[in-house]
Amino acid sequence: MSFDPERYTHPSDRAALKALQAIPGFSLLIKGFMNIWNERQGKILNMSTRIKLGENQMRKYYDMLPPICEKLGIPVPDLYLEMNVNPNAYTYGDTAPFIVLTSGLLDTIPDELVPTVLAHECGHIACKHSLYLTMGRTVLSGASNVLGSVLKLGGLLTVPLQVAFYYWMRCSEFSADRAAVLCDGTARKSQEVCMRLAGWKKENLAEGSIDAFLQQAADYREMITGSAWNRTLEFMVLSQASHPLLAVRAAECGEWERSEQYSRIINNIPDDNTDIPETQQTQPEEDPARTVEQKITEAFDGLFGFLKKDQQEGTNDTTQDTETQSPEETQKAEEIANELRWYRKMVEEGLITKEQYDRKERELMGK
Repeated sequence: MSFDPERYTHPSDRAALKALQAIPGFSLLIKGFMNIWNERQGKILNMSTRIKLGENQMRKYYDMLPPICEKLGIPVPDLYLEMNVNPNAYTYGDTAPFIVLTSGLLDTIPDELVPTVLAHECGHIACKHSLYLTMGRTVLSGASNVLGSVLKLGGLLTVPLQVAFYYWMRCSEFSADRAAVLCDGTARKSQEVCMRLAGWKKENLAEGSIDAFLQQAADYREMITGSAWNRTLEFMVLSQASHPLLAVRAAECGEWERSEQYSRIINNIPDDNTDIPETQQTQPEEDPARTVEQKITEAFDGLFGFLKKDQQEGTNDTTQDTETQSPEETQKAEEIANELRWYRKMVEEGLITKEQYDRKERELMGK
């Protein structure tokens, strides 16, 4: 019996996908994408430039794939090896998705972790992520300029749509990680993969500690949750990232293995939503506007509110001559000036409006 993706799909994945689909212009964008994209294009590229693994080609790696597909209830996809020093694996396609491993990945992780990576990619296929991942990587890369030019959809490739795509892509990784943990029967291997990709290559003779890596994740979360400014910086760092931070993913894998829902799936116990902890139940669907446009605004509003409160505890006159200010007042004035430089950059990148900037500047300056 295979694992049902409906039972392990991450709640954030569901909410983020719903939000993405509701963004104005998304339906036209995907229609235009499907008009010019053909799955056979990937097949042509794979067959002509990559190594197709199979029973007669690097069978050691290919034989890892069928047992995983059986566990996840999907057909065995084509598997390719790509010459690329960057350690990576990815899934493309739609009706016949395929998986690509890079040579850099095999140089980075030991062979016993390759099935974990394959299970992660197969998790994407089982959760039906492949088409949107293919589209997301295309429209968010340099190819988006070509797409916008050919289809005259440049105006639809807005900042909210891009942020929503990145947001969903990150959330989809959590679902794929859950699939890998289920296939392995432990979170430890997925956690080690995350640590390997973070820098602990297999030829590194220094002893590595997964537990220390997980403590690093715990320290990171404490740092982020304890500061409004740090939360906003995190949002800015991730706003155009396709994957969650590796330490966070490692921690999420451990939490999934310890969850009641994971235990139910592993032990083949049917779901009873009344018994599943709230954190493991499907969360209410997020308002798409809050998820994207308002989420951006709320993040900065929260930051500005934090800075305003902090500033009001000191002096209200940040424009006085620095020679007459105390060292603390001078430092605070410099901090506010630095923050305003960030916000001017955000206006330039379309993350906030000029009106929002002006309003927040007046608040910061106590005017």
